[in-house]
Amino acid sequence: GVKTFYYAHCPERAIPGRTIHEMIHNDRIIGGIDQKSAEMAKEIYSSFVKGNLYLTDATTAEFVKLMENTYRDINIALANEFALIAEDIGIDVWEAIELANKHPRVNILKPGPGVGGHCIAVDPLFLVEKSSNSRIVNLAREINDSMPVHVVKLAKEMLQGIENPTITLLGLAYKGNVDDTRESPTFKIKKIAESEGFNVKIYDPLVKDHPYNHPSLEEATGNSDCLILVTDHTAFKGIDPRKLPVRNKNLIDSRNLLNHDVWREAGYVVRVLGKASW
Repeated sequence: GVKTFYYAHCPERAIPGRTIHEMIHNDRIIGGIDQKSAEMAKEIYSSFVKGNLYLTDATTAEFVKLMENTYRDINIALANEFALIAEDIGIDVWEAIELANKHPRVNILKPGPGVGGHCIAVDPLFLVEKSSNSRIVNLAREINDSMPVHVVKLAKEMLQGIENPTITLLGLAYKGNVDDTRESPTFKIKKIAESEGFNVKIYDPLVKDHPYNHPSLEEATGNSDCLILVTDHTAFKGIDPRKLPVRNKNLIDSRNLLNHDVWREAGYVVRVLGKASW
């Protein structure tokens, strides 16, 4: 007899570090190639998912996933653009974003050194490929991809006059408190900095067995001329700036994570992404 084939596309929305919890509790979109496929997939998911299940077709399900990740990419791009403007006009973007988010219908995300991960940095490109009407999507990708260049520019300004500078990038993971390095801005910053003639060392306490990773913070910061915080790991807050064997005391905090007063007291010149340097 004829074998019947059923297919459903159910994009996951789980965050690294909370995958099992989110797979159970998040709402799910179930996109079947036909109604029967969607119903059968719903039956399987309802055996463990506590969130709501919404049925649609497979193409819409994929489009919804791309929309969700593109929405976040564009929101981050807007935050990054605000950060660049704030540096130009001499204000603190972090304070401004916090105040703007007091508005009941505004939720601006945080700026940073670039967007990584397997979803937000990748998914918008599928929309760009399929339609010529993806102008904001394209521009947001462009802005987020330019942030590593901006971070290196800040470092160049701080390191003027230093021969053969060495910089230390704190973080290999693409976001805080995970060990996932996919599409991490660290790789882009490393590449750009090396093309500018910098020697680059990297330290990430969470990432195991990566060829770029130095075994200890001490080794990674030895004779360094500038530390750049790239990944917002909570562990980095515990660094004692007085104990680092650096050559020159410069810090760029691209995530506004560290206690800058403590670093300044230890003799560091501190620059923060999205804050005026003057």
